[in-house]
Amino acid sequence: MNVKGRRIALTILLFSLLLPLASADMGPKGITQFNLIYETSDPVTIIDSRLIKYEDEQCLNETELRRFERFGCAQKECRAKMFSGSYNRISINFSDRERQSNVFNISKHRTVFDVHVTDSELIVEETTVAFYTLPGFALFFILNILLELIIALIYIAVLDKPMKVIAAVLIANLISFPALWQLLASGAEFLLLLEALIVLFEGAVIYYFMKKVIPIYQLLILSLIMNLCSFIFGNMLVYVLNWGVVSLLPIILAVIILSVLALAYLKKSYSARFIRVLTISLMVLVCAVTGLIVMDQMNRFELLSAHKLSCEPEYYATVTAEDLREFPHLADAIKQGTFIEMKREEEDRLLAYLRVKQSGPQTSSSKKLYVRVKGEYYEVRTTSL
Repeated sequence: MNVKGRRIALTILLFSLLLPLASADMGPKGITQFNLIYETSDPVTIIDSRLIKYEDEQCLNETELRRFERFGCAQKECRAKMFSGSYNRISINFSDRERQSNVFNISKHRTVFDVHVTDSELIVEETTVAFYTLPGFALFFILNILLELIIALIYIAVLDKPMKVIAAVLIANLISFPALWQLLASGAEFLLLLEALIVLFEGAVIYYFMKKVIPIYQLLILSLIMNLCSFIFGNMLVYVLNWGVVSLLPIILAVIILSVLALAYLKKSYSARFIRVLTISLMVLVCAVTGLIVMDQMNRFELLSAHKLSCEPEYYATVTAEDLREFPHLADAIKQGTFIEMKREEEDRLLAYLRVKQSGPQTSSSKKLYVRVKGEYYEVRTTSL
């Protein structure tokens, strides 16, 4: 491939990288989590909650949350999807009284706070999070390495490169992936910049081992393609497939292996230039389509929570053990006291079912319902964060 062709291919690949990110990075998408730690004399339950933002240190001028910002609480945790701000306060109305927190600062995204619920107030303390304690780190780490090694195998099969590339890719990932997650856990911003630095770092590491046989531009393009695919795949795992993709891995691996064999066969019948153009075109097409799917699906999840009530509500739906088996998200929300992710279709089915069983007024637009489970009463809420 000549110099002009290399520049065109690199430009197309960069465009395909920016396409799925153009919408996704319009604003910060980090979730701030508040772990509720109860230190009260008697058990209390949450009735409602809100996050208050102030313009000044004296907390005189209260500001409204922006349209893209959200805040909600389950029994054992609260989550906020918001921009950072210097002056914030949580106010939670419990079954016995309303409590407010001290003023705290959200200086970075993906921050985790411990909120101590005492008899009189809420005490907010920021906590330090290590990358290996983040939810899903081990799974993402393994899947990221598998995906990038498979792409490296395709690269080797298409361009007849030595298998030593596999070892170089593995070493680069063992360093870069934990480093990226630790930076994100520490509140680092500018995800696109971090991803660009990862691309350069992995390309440089692979080049260090392969500099005698492969030019640097090819390894940078390889690093770009690997990180682009792993980024999109990670977003699909979180936002589209909701971890269910794990059960599809055997099928995905079979398709990729067949693709490698097909490329090896095509090499015998067509020129190397044709194979390169075909491979790049297919990757760009897959990345663009996948990116559009991710953008379309990112906001199609709801958070379900169940809040225990201290008295019997006026109307409620009686939920049996068989119902809980049919709606495991509701069972998890009651048992864990935290937010449970569920697809919007599942949410609609659950709410419709509870409204039918409800013994009192039914409001189709309401997202609050009351249920009776094993003699206890709960308010069921769904929210988007």
